[in-house]
Amino acid sequence: MDPSLKKIDKALLLWRSIARQPEAITGVFRLNQEISLRLFRGNPDRYLESERFDFLMAMKAVLKPVCDLDNEKLEYLAFRIFEAFEREKKYVTVPDGRFSIDVLFQFVEFLSVEGSKENLHQFLQRETSLSKDEVETLLSCIKVFNKLSIYFRKSPNLKKTIENGEEILLTLAANFVTIPWLALESMFYLLVAENALATKYSCDSLLKGWMKEYGFDENQYVVVANFFPPGTTIPEFHGKYTNAIRHLNASKKDDHGMDLLLLRSIGNYFSSLLVKVAHQMEGLQTAT
Repeated sequence: MDPSLKKIDKALLLWRSIARQPEAITGVFRLNQEISLRLFRGNPDRYLESERFDFLMAMKAVLKPVCDLDNEKLEYLAFRIFEAFEREKKYVTVPDGRFSIDVLFQFVEFLSVEGSKENLHQFLQRETSLSKDEVETLLSCIKVFNKLSIYFRKSPNLKKTIENGEEILLTLAANFVTIPWLALESMFYLLVAENALATKYSCDSLLKGWMKEYGFDENQYVVVANFFPPGTTIPEFHGKYTNAIRHLNASKKDDHGMDLLLLRSIGNYFSSLLVKVAHQMEGLQTAT
């Protein structure tokens, strides 16, 4: 889910950057969210658009009255908040470094290429033109997305999971400090959408929708359906897709390229559907 498709509130991103710090989570200091947001929005030059030195001075002034930390620890806390906030702003302004479901599928292909023995980071930098830090962030995002997928699969109640979304995201943010909140939020709502779709549709329904959307015939449907046997659920799509890509990359068949093309198209169809539903689910949650 592309964060550029929704309104970005820098003040709220700064608040998230504060709230994910261990000192905030453990109660070393407490700030009122609404008062803090008004302060940030009313003084954007001091908090939202300032350079590091001015930001640190302003943030230390906010934190000093509410926590009993010596100057060195207070400085370090303000610096970590600044770094977290900078990651959020960069995530908004540098589209290539964002996590999305289609990027996940692209990385599946990169990671499934047979015979690649070189350093994974170098390989991905060359293939994607991303920087080392961007590659590291995206790989970390994929690991967290997989962990969050397991959490959703084990959760007995999707409605309760959605209600606990803020708490879940805050826990992730505290444990994976280098991943922007916007990326974590995107993962969460993509998985909400995936599990919501799973209550009404199966992979077979997905394949039929894909066939109709792209104008494919029964022969092409059968090729792809072989990788998603009857009974495959929507949350199982990622794993089946990954296995299919690995199988085709290891295959010596003459029509290997066409099969890959069909798989990529079903991946694109699934991604577009998931993003659309994720935005709807997030909108409903925001409205409530």
